[in-house]
Amino acid sequence: MSTANRFPLIDTHTHILSPPVASKMKQLNLSGPPQMANWTPESHLEQMEKGGIAMGVLSSPGTPEFVPPTEATALVREINDYFASLVQAHKTKFGAFGTLPMFNGDVAAQEAVYALDTLKLDGVAFQSSNEGRYLSDPVYEELLYELNARSAVVLIHPILIKDRPAGLSPALLEGTFDSTRNVTTMAVHKIFDRFPNIKFIIPHTGGMVPYIKWRIAVTALANDVNNFLRIDSTQEEVKAEMAKLDNLYYDTAVNLGALHKMVPSSQILFGTDIPFPSDNIVKHQVAALFADLSELGEENVKAAAYENALKLFPRLKAAFAGYL
Repeated sequence: MSTANRFPLIDTHTHILSPPVASKMKQLNLSGPPQMANWTPESHLEQMEKGGIAMGVLSSPGTPEFVPPTEATALVREINDYFASLVQAHKTKFGAFGTLPMFNGDVAAQEAVYALDTLKLDGVAFQSSNEGRYLSDPVYEELLYELNARSAVVLIHPILIKDRPAGLSPALLEGTFDSTRNVTTMAVHKIFDRFPNIKFIIPHTGGMVPYIKWRIAVTALANDVNNFLRIDSTQEEVKAEMAKLDNLYYDTAVNLGALHKMVPSSQILFGTDIPFPSDNIVKHQVAALFADLSELGEENVKAAAYENALKLFPRLKAAFAGYL
């Protein structure tokens, strides 16, 4: 591992192309993202090594959309079984989020129970919306109940749309906007109040959430979300709503900037989006973490580098001890 980093790093936002998905895509003569074309555990570990990253919590969020729902359910199960085997084979390097089939809330709930209780994965991951439905939709009530009962860690990854607004890559902005929409609907529908045990991670520094906490808070307090500037709530009530957003976790994948000035350092997680960024961009992200958070003091850098992740993922503590 690189010796340039002052502290070892846990990457909580890093992806794979699992063999079950790669095999199915090959059968259908489909091609995935070029950065994923030749993914292997070894190539992933090599990129981590170059960036000085000790451990990664892997994910493959999003129901496979290139197969019918009936096949997607079985494919998601194969993905999660593969995750469990990968973690078992690389206990000191990998943790993993289970994938959920979000096209059906009840099926998603069942898979979450399997991923967390049977496979003992470290959390679950899914996208910020599924065919226009957000986590506040009633179809996900049972899923939220099961996640809350287990105090689960949940990575809500942005969607990737097919359009190119303004001629820009959809991965640049649109996903972060959908993350913001999802969190806002969750606040409006009191998801954070009703399911307080779930530990939500909002990637890419939370989209716009940290920057528009006040707007989200007053909207959550409004009787009519379309008339959110006509509330009678007190400043204390607005602050209380904003504090709920400060209890979310925010990863730094392909962003950082002023996040540490907008949310408590206890809620910041390091992320890279490997294997999508180049080795050079990964190094820039690592450097930004140490540079930007250093103004808050070394203890805050250490928290974002690995301590916050270890609190969320206690299973990793024994394996990570060797890096300290």
